[in-house]
Amino acid sequence: MSRPPIAIGASGFIAVTFGLIAFAQDSGTIASSAAAMIISGIAGMAIGGLAGLLLVHARWGGWMLGSAVLASIFLASVGGSVLFWIALGIAAISIIGLTGPWLTLWVRQQPVADPLGMIPVALIASSVAAPIIVGLAAYGGVTWFHWTLVGFVVVSAWAYGRGLPFGIWGFRVIVPIVGLFVTILTPGPASLAIAGGAVVVAGMAWNRRARKVTAVITPPLPAPVNRGTSNREN
Repeated sequence: MSRPPIAIGASGFIAVTFGLIAFAQDSGTIASSAAAMIISGIAGMAIGGLAGLLLVHARWGGWMLGSAVLASIFLASVGGSVLFWIALGIAAISIIGLTGPWLTLWVRQQPVADPLGMIPVALIASSVAAPIIVGLAAYGGVTWFHWTLVGFVVVSAWAYGRGLPFGIWGFRVIVPIVGLFVTILTPGPASLAIAGGAVVVAGMAWNRRARKVTAVITPPLPAPVNRGTSNREN
């Protein structure tokens, strides 16, 4: 494996780590329980982006890792501790590496032959977006029902990515119903973000393009041959 991609990916992951540690130490007005949920989502985003960049050679891996770097730095700036400045310096190096020409030969340039499309990718990516959205919406503190909603989203995304029917039906039915209850139980107008996210996920799941992952493609079979008739003709 080439050294520049490893160095760039590692610098981005280290920047995310320092940024999240700084945010965990001082999350400002965000409760520690909500901060823990947000941290889990950004950490998952960073791991997924690093894997996509180094293992799949995918351009989206760099975008995903870069988004995690920027999000972690933004959250770390709430406290402004020494770790924030360390994370900021490493983040600057990683962003330059991710956006510069150093990954041109490493990242796959040609599109895949049969891409999933934006909707299936967005449904799978909801597993890392859900903790961030729910944690920010319930910044006053998250409880078991917030984690339950996030758990349903993560399990549905996992099953959907595996092509299991439970995944798409989890997005279509369970997530919007649980999201409605969580919205009602979450105080403050920010809870509407939870309802909006649940509606968006359900809408994408009901789109016909979302069935592409779970649909089983059966090749056409040749017509049966009546061998008895063939033998009599001969």
